[in-house]
Amino acid sequence: MSIKKVCVIGAGVSGLVAAKTFVEEGFDVTVFEKQAALGGVWEKSRSYPEVRTQNSRHTYCFTDYPMPEDYPEWPNSEQVRRYLQSYADNFGVSERICFQTEVTNIFRKAGKEVVWIVSVKINNQREENHEFDFVLVCNGVLNIPKIPIFPGKEEFLAAGGKILHSSECNDTSLIKNKRVVVVGFGKSACDIATFAANTAKESTLLFRRAFWKIPKFFFNKIHFEHILLTRFSEIWLPYRKLKGIEKLLHTIATPLVWAFWRLNELILRNQFNLDVYKMLPDELMNLSLGCNANLAVDNFYESVLSGKIKAKKASITKFIPDGLELDDGENLKADVVIFGTGFRQDIPFLEAKYRRLIKDEQGSFHLYRNLINPDVPNMGFIGYSVSFFCQLTSEVGAWWLVEYAKGNLVLPTPSQMHAEIEEHLNWDKLNLPPAIAPGTCVSRFSFHYLEDLIEDMGFHIFGKGAKPIQGIMERINPSAYQEIRQQLRGKKALSVKKNYVKEVVKVS
Repeated sequence: MSIKKVCVIGAGVSGLVAAKTFVEEGFDVTVFEKQAALGGVWEKSRSYPEVRTQNSRHTYCFTDYPMPEDYPEWPNSEQVRRYLQSYADNFGVSERICFQTEVTNIFRKAGKEVVWIVSVKINNQREENHEFDFVLVCNGVLNIPKIPIFPGKEEFLAAGGKILHSSECNDTSLIKNKRVVVVGFGKSACDIATFAANTAKESTLLFRRAFWKIPKFFFNKIHFEHILLTRFSEIWLPYRKLKGIEKLLHTIATPLVWAFWRLNELILRNQFNLDVYKMLPDELMNLSLGCNANLAVDNFYESVLSGKIKAKKASITKFIPDGLELDDGENLKADVVIFGTGFRQDIPFLEAKYRRLIKDEQGSFHLYRNLINPDVPNMGFIGYSVSFFCQLTSEVGAWWLVEYAKGNLVLPTPSQMHAEIEEHLNWDKLNLPPAIAPGTCVSRFSFHYLEDLIEDMGFHIFGKGAKPIQGIMERINPSAYQEIRQQLRGKKALSVKKNYVKEVVKVS
């Protein structure tokens, strides 16, 4: 049976590029989005004040659609929304989006042919069923706010207190002239604490442990992307499949790797005055760097030192009527408690027998290349590969899935794919920091992940005659990958010369 009708769930970054990619290949695409506007995590109701991209506009863009030149280096949420809307309009995706349409159930239709029944609820009222040949799940790994549960919540709320997730803090009036406690140490927590320092009556950041944060400019001069978003930076972290110089570094030359990371720690320790702020992380940088890696928020450390932000390292034991009780015995006064504690991931709308194949009881996702499960036919997952340039891994993943849907990929057997998935998960457990959605974090090996997908599609980035350092010192350049896409669209991927990418496309 040929695949014609394709369903895309979600109109965030991953959903938009998935829809655009499949539309270009002539598929009949329908996008279901439960919100009233596109954008996913950038949608207005989910964006807190002052939020900006962690990547610059040069690296947070699609391969064939750069961000406007007049955008600042780090665009804000409104600018990202305008960019995504323009992208959807330009490539004919906007008219295919059904807004305020929530997917409530997906189950397979009885019969030999693979047909998925997608049940939706429109405007939270009318229900409909639609049939599709292929489903792309693009609800992302940041789709369900995670708020820890503590006793005393009802008493705190009854006394007039408010409890919010960072994704709900979208209006300044929620915190103005309030005593605000922000829980967490990630990007959103530090963003909101810094914003609250200038808006609220009091701003307190409550955290259990500090993490290493990345400066926008090392030594206040060198853009972090030229240091950390390069193929060179990735060789200093271990990978499942080591070869060449990487194998040498992580076997014989481990003292050099150790020295590299201690040097980075020393730089950050001095640049941020971490000893003065008493925010020196307990863990080594190379052991803790993962999907929680984030940029230091402008003026965050300065606000802590000046006292505009009260930083408190402790854990919550319970809510009390006028705030929080901490594990060190202190009672922390609060009118508003905001949890910047991340998200959890689930696919509740998928038929149970298939959902269990994809997500196990421990919460780990079983996806080959973070894109498919060999036992769930005609279904792909885009955005389940959290990287340092998520829009690019999603886009290349969409190309991979188009080739998969067209039958152009030569893949391992199902048993071999399952073995690869298990190897991946086991390696992650031993080598990566704990993840909210195990099996979805590829940040530490983002370039390796892209290279695996590209080689699956018939290209060879490395091989005999290649110059090993070509592009290795350059920051990620999304537009460089567009040459690969154009070659795929020319249906030459599987007959391409071995050195095509090295000779024609300078992949950073």
